[in-house]
Amino acid sequence: MPDNLASLLPARIPVPRPWTLSGRSSILRHSKTTSHPQIGVDLTPISKFQRVFEGRQTLLAEVFTPEELRYCRRQRRPFQHLAVRYAAKEAVFKGLETGLTGPLRWRDVEIERGPLGEPHLILRGATARLAAAKGFRRCAVSLTHAADYALATVLFSV
Repeated sequence: MPDNLASLLPARIPVPRPWTLSGRSSILRHSKTTSHPQIGVDLTPISKFQRVFEGRQTLLAEVFTPEELRYCRRQRRPFQHLAVRYAAKEAVFKGLETGLTGPLRWRDVEIERGPLGEPHLILRGATARLAAAKGFRRCAVSLTHAADYALATVLFSV
């Protein structure tokens, strides 16, 4: 049995994957405004989320992109998948230290699935410009849901 936590962790932690204004991989210009990683986390109760959004197509369309809605509606428990995407959007705004203010829009943050089912974060519009202005060049996202909770974590790095 290892003596300490450090012995359990890998020696090298992978760098989060890059993103751009269009959501495709490349490196953005470096800004001197931020020199350290920033994390955002959100925990969303799925049942509460469902009570708020169920049957409200206009509200769903304001928060989620057409592709997010299409994917989630195909799932056995669509509100579980919508809630974790909502948590990811909240985590992005927390990670950018703004909350949803000014020109930032829910649909400027999108979660898409990679070829192996892994989540990818796409930032657009004012949200992407803010992240770039803060000097963030890379971003990683992790999603999970269990019982009545959806959890998302977003890590921005330079």
